[in-house]
Amino acid sequence: MADLTPNEKRWTLLYGTNAGLEKQALIELHRGAAQFLNYVLPVRAASEVDRQTWKPLGSAERRYQPPVEQAIVIGTAKSNRIIADLLASKVVPAPNGEQGFTLWIGNYREQRLIVVVGADAAGVYYGTQELLAMLSDNGAPLDKPVIRRESLVKLPDTSRVETPVVKERGIWTWGYVIYDYRRFLDNMARLKFNMLTIWNSEAPVNLPEICDYAHQRGIKIIAGFNWGWGHKKDISSADGRAFIKKLALDAYREEYQRAPLDGIYFQTETEHKNQLLNGRSIAAWCCDMVNDIAREFYKINPKLSIQFGLHATSIRAHYVDLAKLDKRIIITWEDAGALPFSYQPNPNHEDGYKKTLAYSKQLAAFRPGTPFALVPKGWICLRWNDEFAKHGPLLLGERSLEYLRERLTARQGEWNATNSGWFKHYPLAAKFYREVSKINPNIWATGLVEDGMFEARIQPSVALFAETLWNPHQSDAEILSRAMRPYVTTTTV
Repeated sequence: MADLTPNEKRWTLLYGTNAGLEKQALIELHRGAAQFLNYVLPVRAASEVDRQTWKPLGSAERRYQPPVEQAIVIGTAKSNRIIADLLASKVVPAPNGEQGFTLWIGNYREQRLIVVVGADAAGVYYGTQELLAMLSDNGAPLDKPVIRRESLVKLPDTSRVETPVVKERGIWTWGYVIYDYRRFLDNMARLKFNMLTIWNSEAPVNLPEICDYAHQRGIKIIAGFNWGWGHKKDISSADGRAFIKKLALDAYREEYQRAPLDGIYFQTETEHKNQLLNGRSIAAWCCDMVNDIAREFYKINPKLSIQFGLHATSIRAHYVDLAKLDKRIIITWEDAGALPFSYQPNPNHEDGYKKTLAYSKQLAAFRPGTPFALVPKGWICLRWNDEFAKHGPLLLGERSLEYLRERLTARQGEWNATNSGWFKHYPLAAKFYREVSKINPNIWATGLVEDGMFEARIQPSVALFAETLWNPHQSDAEILSRAMRPYVTTTTV
């Protein structure tokens, strides 16, 4: 046991529930806070502490009962009765909205408190990630335990209430270039991402395990597969549509139906620049075909979440012909212009960015009551010319750390150029989400980040993306400052 300095108080971690997403928050917060202490951090359920005196309940003879002298408190009003009391007495402001949290640091009675209050379990988890990022900023030396312990006490008084602006935030990638799915999902969690779309030629053998690991971190898994993409079928032909329908339904029944997925994502024959086919818009042909196929999917699973990955290059002004698309189907727009849709973080001159923003506002206002979903680009993608390969069944994300390190070294030069571009242009991305959220507050954004060794290192440009999605209303300086905190951008292998 460490010797404490005179008048120094020991920390206790008081949690609400040791289950679900709050359990994962507890584990990660304990791991992070323990780095600042050279003694065993006491961890207690709030239900084991007297609500008035905060003294531990239970038999002192049976087990060691250190007093609660200063505390880190996490949970919701429902799971943690101490938090319920702090909210009721107006000591701590309540979180605001789904996935939201309050991070409060201050003095209460004679104690120093660090409090993470979630509006829900996701809010507890995101508040914990924010606290860990804040702790990483203090720079206390590892070899001076007294200073490290004091740095916790000296955290400035804080009262921060946060709710994400973009409700569904994450990454889109081909699955075979996820080389360590655990580290990949851990890094997504650090960025408060909650959706991963994985596109595969065939479903991974270990898809159930990947879903379970993701769900423990509040991340939805969306399985991407083709509804004709790459097969060059004529969707104006009954035979072409029948081929695509059978292809899609067979893939779902055989590979995905029994997996614990949160949804599916598909692309069909829209990745080209032809807007008309046999005198009718591509949009109209797609609308009819997708509705027909989706009806069969909903017979199999009425609650299935379906995202339609739609390339705007073949749609443009004909998006109005999608008005009859089943409202349960979410259109996920791609290639709708310059930044944030372009493969380089480039606004393509001011006029290109303005046209993209204007068009995106039209798409966001279209189909009221449905999300505006998109696949932003501008990061590393597949090396199509020398390494791209369609694949059979695979064991996804089970590569060695040595492979990760070598691959990161090989790709870092390209990342350096990409990061430089985003440092210059990320304010335009923030403006995009601010403006579009005024038109449609329900935004889903999954950025194309693939074969970039995200599991080995969170690159600054991806951190900027995450912080922009969380709150584009922050100042440009605040977005940059928060994105560059050590907890986010340090190499993890």
